[in-house]
Amino acid sequence: MADPTTERDARSAAVRNPGLVPVVMLFVLGLSFGVVFALNLTARSNGVPFLSFVFWQSLGGAAILFVACAALRRLPSLRLAHLRVYGITGALNLAIPYTVLSFVAPKVPSGLLSIGLVLVPAVVYALALMIGLDRFRWIRLGGILLGLVGVLLLLVPRTSLPSPDMVPWVALGLAAPLCYAFNAVLIALLRPPAASSLGLGFGLLSASTVYMAVAMLATGEWWAFDGAFGAGHWATIGAMANNVVSYTLIFEIIRRAGPVFFSTVNYLATLAGIGVGILAFGDSHSLWIWAALVLMFAGLFLVNFMGRGAPKGAR
Repeated sequence: MADPTTERDARSAAVRNPGLVPVVMLFVLGLSFGVVFALNLTARSNGVPFLSFVFWQSLGGAAILFVACAALRRLPSLRLAHLRVYGITGALNLAIPYTVLSFVAPKVPSGLLSIGLVLVPAVVYALALMIGLDRFRWIRLGGILLGLVGVLLLLVPRTSLPSPDMVPWVALGLAAPLCYAFNAVLIALLRPPAASSLGLGFGLLSASTVYMAVAMLATGEWWAFDGAFGAGHWATIGAMANNVVSYTLIFEIIRRAGPVFFSTVNYLATLAGIGVGILAFGDSHSLWIWAALVLMFAGLFLVNFMGRGAPKGAR
């Protein structure tokens, strides 16, 4: 039987020195996250109901991952510890945030929603601090405060957004990155040691499918690729494939390098989201938005690079 102390030391070493593979995965995941905002906007703008959109992309992604697990002869576990992770991550990493983003997408420019992702690393660090996974560092606290100032620049100045009416929608959109932050920490805490990333991705998407099916039944909102096949249908199919990539890499990156390293994917997701919004939808942003982005990135740099030190418990 493996020595738990040796396994823990090996995992700590991997978190401190993640290597090239997690970095490559991080770039792929960042692009995948950035594409989410464009897919949401395309689907919603072409008449796809937001609950149905989240349901179908969850169901399709789960089906693809189940086939992959079966082909590799590593079927997902139905043990209680695994089911708990499926349920929690399905809610926090897809059902709640994707529903929020799909609902808000038609209300604000797509690139603007992606800016909220910059908050995730700071929130992950704050959560890790509260539950004892990291040590307090003043420089990291400064980074968190810079990120909060950046959020205020999004919401307070009347000229920061194209319309003052967008303020409550942007504020609601910030619920998504908060869910992502809680999810990253909980994955690190609750993941069963023997679980595969493919199996966990399948479980997450399956749980989200159940949640969204219940929501559709409760609201009477149902859509099953109705009407002439168009951009909204393609966006739904694209979201299925994108989920397969995203929810496998999330678990694998956190397994290999830990939640704080994983959270830096939001640098890349934000840039990808803004780029897609500008190129595909002609988004334009005020100086307040760019100032907020600069402050958030500065805060991220302080939290994740300048604020790094020996892990808690290291000598």
